[in-house]
Amino acid sequence: MLRRLVSGVLGVIVFSAVTAPPSDSLELDPQVSTTVVINEVSPLGPNGELDEFLELRNISTVPVDLTGFALRFYTPTCTVIQNVTIPAATVLQPANSTGQYFVVTGQNFSGTISDQTNVMPIVGFVSLMPAGAGATALIGPTGRRVDAVAWAEPGRSTCLQEGQPARTPPPSWGLSMSRNYLSWDTDNNRCDFNPTPRTPGAQWPELSSTTRKP
Repeated sequence: MLRRLVSGVLGVIVFSAVTAPPSDSLELDPQVSTTVVINEVSPLGPNGELDEFLELRNISTVPVDLTGFALRFYTPTCTVIQNVTIPAATVLQPANSTGQYFVVTGQNFSGTISDQTNVMPIVGFVSLMPAGAGATALIGPTGRRVDAVAWAEPGRSTCLQEGQPARTPPPSWGLSMSRNYLSWDTDNNRCDFNPTPRTPGAQWPELSSTTRKP
């Protein structure tokens, strides 16, 4: 069930002009997303592998309607773990606005979500994102891939990676994998994602001084 907790933003969602993200090709070399990206993934938290979340972010200057879109979660060998349909009429507000994020949380999620406009808890004792290696993709209404992120520990392989997979932080660090403060998308997961503190519904500002644009 999708929770909308900022009533003022809901009114803006109803009356704003919206656009759908362009559907990227199913080919191995998808286009760079300029609308919605998978912005942060956290396969492991203080409460284990079910203490997980994934965050989408609208990086464009206009509202984006996610009706008909889905998130698909994979094992390292591309077996689908779960397909999560984004609720109809979910609209992400422009970048740097309240409502720019969509956060999916796991069964035992223990964090605090800064922007709670669009939050979707997943009920069920299934880990969506394997901690050691895995992948997730944002799928458009026509079945085409809009964005994909893969992660892996050193020496492990995975599927659906764009460029090289993001580096999985050691479990003891308690970190997630995030794009930098501007959410750059170069279609190379290794360049685009860095270990950061878990910040669902927010950006990690210190990346502005520690991450350069490739």
